[in-house]
Amino acid sequence: MTKTQILDDVRKVLKKHLQISSPVGLETDLFQDLELDSLKQLTLVVELENHFRVCFDEGDEEGLRTIGDVVGFIANRTTKGACPDA
Repeated sequence: MTKTQILDDVRKVLKKHLQISSPVGLETDLFQDLELDSLKQLTLVVELENHFRVCFDEGDEEGLRTIGDVVGFIANRTTKGACPDA
């Protein structure tokens, strides 16, 4: 899966599960631009895990500030395979 495909799917997850319809690019800040609070961030993480079949370890979300960070994280995790308990 390419980073462009991942970005498109992240956009779909944001729209479907967080009702975010504003333009989203790699530089979009999760907190300033999309105004995610901790609950919305948790929802995003869970939905990304479900959609991409990746696992976020405790604390991984702390390093995700932009959509580009999310895309890079998912690209890295999808090359390692699915969650062990998925």
